[in-house]
Amino acid sequence: MVKYDPDRIGERSEPRVHEIEKGAIRRFAEALGETDPVYFDLEEAERQGYSGLLAPPTFPFTLRRNPIPGLRLPRAGVIHGEQEFTYGRPICSGDVISVVSWLEDVKVREGSRGPMTLVTAASEGSHQDGTMAFWARSVMIVMEGVE
Repeated sequence: MVKYDPDRIGERSEPRVHEIEKGAIRRFAEALGETDPVYFDLEEAERQGYSGLLAPPTFPFTLRRNPIPGLRLPRAGVIHGEQEFTYGRPICSGDVISVVSWLEDVKVREGSRGPMTLVTAASEGSHQDGTMAFWARSVMIVMEGVE
């Protein structure tokens, strides 16, 4: 069962800071089957105007977040329903990205297998100079009664 405090919707988590490493970008790009040299070759990335290796668009999904205030999800029965990204300045190796998260909404719906709770969480990543790197929204589906 989802446990949350409705008075804390919108309250931001403590920031979690990430130093973006070349190896992490290369491994992620490799796992995706990418072949563009901007993900692997520093000289090529710099030649194309990037400050370091370019992180693939969905790389922010790998950046861990601190707990969202007032929200506790169960260990089982959570399905990732949807994901949305909006991008600011590209993330490159050598960047320092600070990520905060918050609970946007909680809705209960009746599904074909019984009640389910839709939990919408958002997060934002900022570069070391404060410019936006990304904004993300996730909808998680929590199946009630799953242990």
